[in-house]
Amino acid sequence: MNYSYYNSVDPPTRPIYIYNDCSLTELGIFISSILLSGGAFFSQIIATLQKSKCSTISCLGSKCIREVDSNTF
Repeated sequence: MNYSYYNSVDPPTRPIYIYNDCSLTELGIFISSILLSGGAFFSQIIATLQKSKCSTISCLGSKCIREVDSNTF
């Protein structure tokens, strides 16, 4: 883009619009990064819950009561 028009002495007679068009590639990369981040967050929560020694787990609106074998840790 040429921004040298802004440095001129005379003000512009009509508005100048600068568009930042988003291509489908950029949109796909953005959506993919959001999905991958969400998946990593979810898998981290599941991994933490699996390693937990608690018999009652309440997380993200769900509740689980389980038997914990103390020999596996």
